[in-house]
Amino acid sequence: METVVDKTEAIAGEVAPTQGLQTAIASDAWFSLERFETLAYARQHEAATREFMHLLQMLDRNYGALDMHFAATTTASRIGLDVDQHIVNRICSALTALFSDPTFHLSIDGARHLFFLHRWVSTLFAASTFGNADHILRALNLNGPGAHDVQIRQEHVLKFCILYTPNSEIPLDMDAMWAFNKNVAASLACSLLSPRFLGMPSAHHKREVLLPWLTAKLDQIEDLAVLPVQILHDVYMHCSYADARDKHAIKAPINRLVRKKLLEQGVTDIETKPKKRAKGEKPVMLVALEWFSGAHSIYRTHSASLRAAREQFRVIGVGLKDLVDDLGREVFDEFREIQGDPVTFVREQAATLRPDVVYYPAFGMFPSSIFLTNLRLAPVQVVSYGHPATSNSPFIDYFVLPEDWVGDPACFSEKLLPLPKESMPFVRSAAAIEVEPKLRETPDTVRIAVASTPMKLNPGFLGALARIQRESRKPIQFHFLTGLTRGLMNLEMRRFIHAYLPDAVIQMH
Repeated sequence: METVVDKTEAIAGEVAPTQGLQTAIASDAWFSLERFETLAYARQHEAATREFMHLLQMLDRNYGALDMHFAATTTASRIGLDVDQHIVNRICSALTALFSDPTFHLSIDGARHLFFLHRWVSTLFAASTFGNADHILRALNLNGPGAHDVQIRQEHVLKFCILYTPNSEIPLDMDAMWAFNKNVAASLACSLLSPRFLGMPSAHHKREVLLPWLTAKLDQIEDLAVLPVQILHDVYMHCSYADARDKHAIKAPINRLVRKKLLEQGVTDIETKPKKRAKGEKPVMLVALEWFSGAHSIYRTHSASLRAAREQFRVIGVGLKDLVDDLGREVFDEFREIQGDPVTFVREQAATLRPDVVYYPAFGMFPSSIFLTNLRLAPVQVVSYGHPATSNSPFIDYFVLPEDWVGDPACFSEKLLPLPKESMPFVRSAAAIEVEPKLRETPDTVRIAVASTPMKLNPGFLGALARIQRESRKPIQFHFLTGLTRGLMNLEMRRFIHAYLPDAVIQMH
C-alpha cells in the first residue's frame, strides 16, 4: 500500500495561503486547551492553528514538557485515570477535527513553520492512545473510507506532510512526493529524520530508508534556506544512531549546502599561513565549544586531555556564556565568550589570533558548529569523538581519538590521529553524588540499570534485552535511567519500553 499524490490539482507552491500561518508566535504565549478545542471545533482555522503553534513551541523549548504557559481543565469523573493521557487525547482529537476539515489548508510558509516543529506533532500523537495520525490521513483519502490504497489531493499534501510522522504505518512514495515538490519532499524527509527518539519499529525503519534516499536527493536542492535549517543539525547528528554502514554519508551534501550558503553570505575562509611567533611562544590552539559545563558529557570526556594540551599549546576556548560554566572555562589558558552570531564571532577570533590548530571536541549539537566545520580557519583543523563521528567535511584534516577506539578506519573521512591508550581519560561529573553501594550477593531478581538518552534506544536493543530476560535462568528486571525524556516524550518512551519489557522500571528526567 502506497500513498500517492493526485496530480489533478495545483502544485504545492500555488496552494492559496488562505488559512496558512501568517504571523510569528511569541515564545511566552499561552496555550489553552479549552480555547484550542473551541477554535478547532468551530472551524476557526487560522486562530486554531496559531493556538496550536503556541503548544508546539512550548514543547520545543522544554524538550517535550508542558510548563506554566499551559492551561487545561480536566473533565468530570477522572478519578483513577491518567490525566496526562486524557489531556493529550483531547489535544489530538481537536487536531483531528482541524486537519480533517477539507476546507482547512496550509500555505507553504505555514508548512515551513510546522516542519521545524514536526517532531512535536509526532510526539503528541505517539503519547496519545492514537499512536500516530494515520486516522486523519485516511480521512483525506480520495479512495474513500476503508480503501487499501491512500491517495491524497494536492491541496491536502501539505497537511499530509505535517501529519505524516515517523510512527505512521502508511507507506509513503517519497519519489512521488519529490516529483510533486522537491523542496517539500526534502523538508519532510529532514523532519522525519530529526527527532531525538526514533525507537518504534516503523520509525527506526523509516530512518534506514530515508537516509540513503535523502543523501542522493540533497544535491538537487539549490538553496539551504528551503529546508528546515533549525533542525538540520539533528539530521546530521542523529544519523549516528542508524544501522546502515553508510549512515554518515548524509553529512556530505549537508556540508555542501552549508558551504554554499556561507559563501553567498560573504563568510569566507581566512588566511591560514602560519603566524610567526616570538621565541619560546607556544603555538595557539583555538577550541570551538558547544556544551562544556562540568556536568556535561563533553567536559567529562575531553577536559583532561585539553588541560594536558596546554603543555604544548596556548589553548584558547570560545563558547556561549550559558553553555560553558566556571569549571569549563578553567580548563583553558584563556576563554572568550561568544558575542552575537557564533559563526561570525569564532571566525573573527581566528582571523585575529591566527591559530595553528582549530579543534572541535564535539560538533553537531548546534547548527553553528556545522557551519564552522565548513570553513578553513587554521592550517590544521581537528575534530574528536564528542558526538557525531566523522564530519565528512573537506575542511577537517584530522580525527583525534585513543588508538583503541579507532575501530574501522574506513568510517572516517579525516586522517586518523590515534593517541596512546588512556591518553584521553574521563573525569568525574560535577553533578555526581556519593552513593553507598548496597550489594546483594544472592538476589532473587537481578536488576540491570540502563542509562541512556532516547536517541540510543531502538528495536534491536530492546529486543536483545527482552531475549536476555526471557532466556535467563534467574529473573531479571531492567531499570531505565533516561535523560531528555520530559513530559509527553516520557509517555512515548514508556509505551515503547513496556512493549518489550512490561515490568521494566523507568525513571526519566
